[in-house]
Amino acid sequence: MKTTAALPFFLFLVLITAFSGCKREPAVEYKRTDNTVIVGMPADADRLNPLLATTAYARTVHEQIFSYLVAQDPVTGAFLPQLAKSLPERKETAEGQVAYTFEIREEAKWDDGAPVTAADFIFTLKAILNPKVAAQRIRPYMAFIKKVETDAANPRRFTVYSEKYILAEEAISAAFPVMQESHYDQAGLLKGIPLDQFLQPEVIAGLAETNENLGKFAEAFSSEKYSREKGGVTGSGPYRLESWETGQRIALVKKENWWGEKLGKSNPAFAAYPDQITFKILPDAVTTLNSIKAEEIDAVSNIDPKDYIDLENVASVSDRYAFASPLALSNLFIYVNATHPILSDKLVRKALSHAVNAQEIIDNVFYGLGQPVNGPAHPSTNYYHKGLKPVEFNVEKAKSLLTQAGWTDSDNNGYVDKDINGVRTELKINYLMNASRETSKNVALLLQDNAKKAGIHIELVAKDPLQIIDDIKKKNYDIAGGGRSASNTLWDPMQSWHTAGDNRTGFGTPETDALIEEIQVTMDEKARNEKYKKLQEAIYEEQVEVYLFVPQDRVLIHKRFEAEAHSVFPGFSVHRFRLKK
Repeated sequence: MKTTAALPFFLFLVLITAFSGCKREPAVEYKRTDNTVIVGMPADADRLNPLLATTAYARTVHEQIFSYLVAQDPVTGAFLPQLAKSLPERKETAEGQVAYTFEIREEAKWDDGAPVTAADFIFTLKAILNPKVAAQRIRPYMAFIKKVETDAANPRRFTVYSEKYILAEEAISAAFPVMQESHYDQAGLLKGIPLDQFLQPEVIAGLAETNENLGKFAEAFSSEKYSREKGGVTGSGPYRLESWETGQRIALVKKENWWGEKLGKSNPAFAAYPDQITFKILPDAVTTLNSIKAEEIDAVSNIDPKDYIDLENVASVSDRYAFASPLALSNLFIYVNATHPILSDKLVRKALSHAVNAQEIIDNVFYGLGQPVNGPAHPSTNYYHKGLKPVEFNVEKAKSLLTQAGWTDSDNNGYVDKDINGVRTELKINYLMNASRETSKNVALLLQDNAKKAGIHIELVAKDPLQIIDDIKKKNYDIAGGGRSASNTLWDPMQSWHTAGDNRTGFGTPETDALIEEIQVTMDEKARNEKYKKLQEAIYEEQVEVYLFVPQDRVLIHKRFEAEAHSVFPGFSVHRFRLKK
């Protein structure tokens, strides 16, 4: 049976915080009155090719440039047709498959005036499934697709046939944007290879070794042109890339006579109110704070908790910005590399968990803006395992577990040690932390201090966020600060927890893999929830992630715009910012 990865955060229902009643005070003068939104981001995008980008920051940008068949409204949680004229027609087949039929809108056009067609959707699938293309983040989502049929009489109409899967419709229609074949494959390198060959993993893997066109396409598709350059990064969405100054800013400009403009009156998926959107990189909390006070940005989220609390009492800021703190659809935790020689011992991982004081972090670092959690499932769901209590902070329990694992303080230096292959080895592990975030530093210091009480020596290693992500993916770390979007609808654990997914901790056995695969095709809610809980128990037992809490976001939006905060990253939808008259 084919398997798929967990859908990203666009599948999540939203907890809404509306900026209602934020009327401009007559005595307050705003620094800017233009219809340009400047968004503060803590890190740069890695690239703007949506099939290759790997960070949430990149998605925040490229979602303004590209369009999906179906888009989820982050405010209501409803799925809205975007490129598609309507939500897909759904029908079960005699073979036990499910057929989803789409028809692309007649209005949908590329920037060169060419229509968006089924051929563009098929091309995008081929690009994802090409083994030479680094689309591992998305490729597993497509594993359940069996075939795609186009309507001979209508080039915009097509049907996707898939295996039964709990999130199939959303994956097909909303997991990736449609990209223009004639632009991104100008040499027609994929055109002569039928889609059915791409849909057979063994076939396409063999073809990738013999057909040089697959490699040539991947090289061109992965180039700077299609990831960073004006004119190279282009989609059917309302904005185009104007400029990108690495580490400084990314500027987007709204297209003139964009084809979806009139549709925005009846469908929020086409909302595009700002004339320009600029993403300004704010590498640290001090820069962020100064940018807010100087009124240099219009929206920012995830700001330092203390700054958030303090700024509410600064009249010059509260007069100009609306504050919101919706419960985020995410978990904050500590990655534990179970492939590490010392951390491969479950007793050591459990001891580490008991040496972490999550409540202290919530209270002292995040000023109470968070809720403890026991695992990867969001506490708002009906499959969250309430029988599993968040791991308690207990230094004595941590010491006892280390003793069971053979770790003792033989030289009385305050840190435990053990004879490993004839060498006396101290329990010393490195913790990767975000060098640019004050909250990350404070969490790390508390972690280091409490671990020392249990005899664990934690060395703090500060790195750039993108480097940390890369190290974690390669398992080039001991422990590291982490975060993940969480679903409060259905959850497919494939991506993070299956051994064939983007598994960053080394978790997994044939039994847990089989359980995850069962979850994917269990349509009965009660039976599926039992499987969810069984998986949570396995994750809890292994302690490959030390869970801290579900945070409340800290969002500021300038009052010169009508806007809403929500729980989907980054906490607001910049294309919906409507300038007040």
